[in-house]
Amino acid sequence: MKKAFLLASLFLILMVILTLKQSKSQEWADYQTEYFTEQTSKLQFELGTISDADEQKRIQAEIASYQNRKPEIVNLVLPNGEVERCQTCHLGLEEISDSHPSNTLGCAVCHGGNPRSLDKRTAHAQMYGGGHPGSLDVASLSCGGTGPNGAACHSGNHELAKNQVDTVKASIMSTKAGELSVVRRIFGLDKTSEVSGLGKGEGAFVYPNPLQGRPNEEIFQQSCLSQCHQSGGDLLLAANNPLLATTEQEASKGSTSLSNQKGEANGNVLGNGCEACHVLTNPTHTYIGNDTTIKENQSGRGMVHRLTTQIPYTQCNQCHNQGTHDPIQMKFTARPDIDKVTRDWQAGDLTWTDRVSDYYLPGELFARCEVSLDCIDCHTGLDTMGDGELYTSQHEAVHIQCLDCHGTKDQPPLTKKLESQEDLALQMQKQVTNPKFPTLKMGDEILVTSKGEDLPFLRHEGDAWNQSSRVTGKTFKIPLVIGSECEQNPEDQGADSCHKCHNRTAENP
Repeated sequence: MKKAFLLASLFLILMVILTLKQSKSQEWADYQTEYFTEQTSKLQFELGTISDADEQKRIQAEIASYQNRKPEIVNLVLPNGEVERCQTCHLGLEEISDSHPSNTLGCAVCHGGNPRSLDKRTAHAQMYGGGHPGSLDVASLSCGGTGPNGAACHSGNHELAKNQVDTVKASIMSTKAGELSVVRRIFGLDKTSEVSGLGKGEGAFVYPNPLQGRPNEEIFQQSCLSQCHQSGGDLLLAANNPLLATTEQEASKGSTSLSNQKGEANGNVLGNGCEACHVLTNPTHTYIGNDTTIKENQSGRGMVHRLTTQIPYTQCNQCHNQGTHDPIQMKFTARPDIDKVTRDWQAGDLTWTDRVSDYYLPGELFARCEVSLDCIDCHTGLDTMGDGELYTSQHEAVHIQCLDCHGTKDQPPLTKKLESQEDLALQMQKQVTNPKFPTLKMGDEILVTSKGEDLPFLRHEGDAWNQSSRVTGKTFKIPLVIGSECEQNPEDQGADSCHKCHNRTAENP
């Protein structure tokens, strides 16, 4: 008993010493002082641009409050009684989203780590994904975990559409199964599109012998199968990455793998699962927010600490529509106008002309609606994040068809009325990661796909069929095939069929 008491006493003394040492640490205080100084400078600059006397007084008062503030430990007490101190250092960090409020959920539920510690090394130990909780290897712990109230987040729900962490791991963007299947068929290794030995949630880059020992197998694994924005591969930033056009012979020189070379070429910008789409980035992948602990020149970050479902086509274009692939030589060639596309990406969505030229590769066909809208306006949640099945072709994976919005010669689009508060569309409305979500109410009539997936941004309102942009909120009138002069075959709804008539190109918009 004496020995146990002595050990307990020594442990208690040690904890007190560590706590005192931690509280005396000035690193967190330095972060706060730097934040106060930065905010004061920004407000002083803004003051010089204001002529309104009342507004000047407001800004002057705010400047004075920052000048008078002293560093202090910030204790965030969550509804479950847990205490977190992350905001002591990350004082200027942006709220992650209205549907993930930090004062309710805290930080550790997504990021892990030790949220009570004021020591940087201790606080960041055991963080999910090393600060990237959206990475697919840890998403089950973060995005797919359990909230402080015990409710399931993006996994373990009854509705398939709510289990994005589970389905996305089997999606075609995560597995690269389509790329593996196509190339193996080209080389005559498979007679069908099936890829035996690749399971759900497994990336094609782990496939042991994709080309059965052929000389170009290594470059196929390194520059193609490992290249994925959802599974930790290097992002396909062709404009900043000349190595993406490297030939097989050039890639074989030296001991450094092509994957590592690419990482060095584009600033080690890796794909981090959910974040690749839901955290918007600029061309350099650098942070421009107010958190002074995040260095502005550190690549691999979102512009701000913010989740969104307002995903513009420019975000998708960071990986898609970058150039053409030669599956025989295993060579990627950037599109000839990639410099302009990158400039537009940096400047934002400018004009219709920019949209037309940037959206698709030169020579590709598209309908006008496919440029007026953004990718996310057409592709459904199960399209982009998977439905739990392992597909080996984009055609099989995509749920949306032209008839889902425009109907056929014989039938208008499918719809359903919202008759229960438990309806998925009404529940989605509460998850306000998109402030452009048009208000839904009981009795509203929304469109559904032929596979039964809700399209809550598409509404049947009286005699009108309307679609709201997920990015801008702008309303578009949906033209119906029924009653028009369209000569479609209702049984043939592939995009290629519709593009025989609706055949815009960047050169002929």
